[in-house]
Amino acid sequence: MANFREIRFAEKKEDIFNKAAEIFLQKGYEKTTLEEIAAELKMTRGSIYHYFQSKEDILFQSLMRAYATAYDALSRVAEREDLSPRERLELAIKEHTKVLTKKFVYATMRQQDLFIPEEWRQAVIEERDKCQEIYMGFLKEGIDDKIFQKQNIKIVCFAILGAVNWIARWYSPDGPMTPEDIGKATAAYLVGSL
Repeated sequence: MANFREIRFAEKKEDIFNKAAEIFLQKGYEKTTLEEIAAELKMTRGSIYHYFQSKEDILFQSLMRAYATAYDALSRVAEREDLSPRERLELAIKEHTKVLTKKFVYATMRQQDLFIPEEWRQAVIEERDKCQEIYMGFLKEGIDDKIFQKQNIKIVCFAILGAVNWIARWYSPDGPMTPEDIGKATAAYLVGSL
């Protein structure tokens, strides 16, 4: 069980993630400074270093967290043996959409992961690829069970992930559709074409 200090550390780190996400959305990653993030949180720049090595580290950890959150949601869908491959793929898209419409996720995903230092980039790619593997599994199973048309699984997977991940680029919490509405419409369109 976590002690008070660990809980407080995690809460403050969460505050930094969320505030950084807000400022990244407003100004863009490149124009955001650690000083601005710290000032918004009534902290000093030096105190941010207690939680993160740099602004790049905030972006890196946010991306890792985003992909880990997506992977957890997709893994839960993959475990649903009561659903057909079509139903699992539809549910995966809906659950993935819910993740992509969380503020820290869409604010992070809108930033170029090219800003991540080379030594961290591979870890982000590996986390992303774990999500891709789950989608590939749904597609392969659906093709094997003759539920989906036989086609190039990798290309179809990239097309689905491209469409789903792009939601983070255009989503607005002030828009007319809820994350659930967006997920349902996206799943219907993408899975309906298979």
